[in-house]
Amino acid sequence: MSISTRLPHDLTVNLDPNFQNKTIGLETIRTIQVFLNNLAWWDGHNHAAQEQYFTADREIADYIAFYFDELDELDEAEISALLPVMTSPAVRAFRLLREMKSIRVGLHPDGKDDTQQFATFDYSIYLAGEPCNNLLVVNTDEQGKVDYISWES
Repeated sequence: MSISTRLPHDLTVNLDPNFQNKTIGLETIRTIQVFLNNLAWWDGHNHAAQEQYFTADREIADYIAFYFDELDELDEAEISALLPVMTSPAVRAFRLLREMKSIRVGLHPDGKDDTQQFATFDYSIYLAGEPCNNLLVVNTDEQGKVDYISWES
């Protein structure tokens, strides 16, 4: 089951709840409700974590480098709209990282599929008006603490 919701700035995010059990307790429902009521905050928190991980994690840097290769295939107007001309490659990389949008939030409140994370946030960069297939995935617990970030397709 997938549910769509809006975040600030007209961002639509697909919610993908995953349950192992057929029923859940009231405490789990409350945890999910609090989590969903704070999606905009989690999104900002995740962007800060992405930037922090970017400087320390080669995988995220490789992910951003991949998109610079993809940008070479776009027309100059779209590149300029996405990344204003800047001289520093590091500044351009951070700018591209900030352009990533949340497209899906998977919830795993009871450990379905042996998932240790409470939530997985899928981020993508929009090119030619569409999200790209390669994702930067932020995995968190129910308090939003980032467990790890990975590049998936």
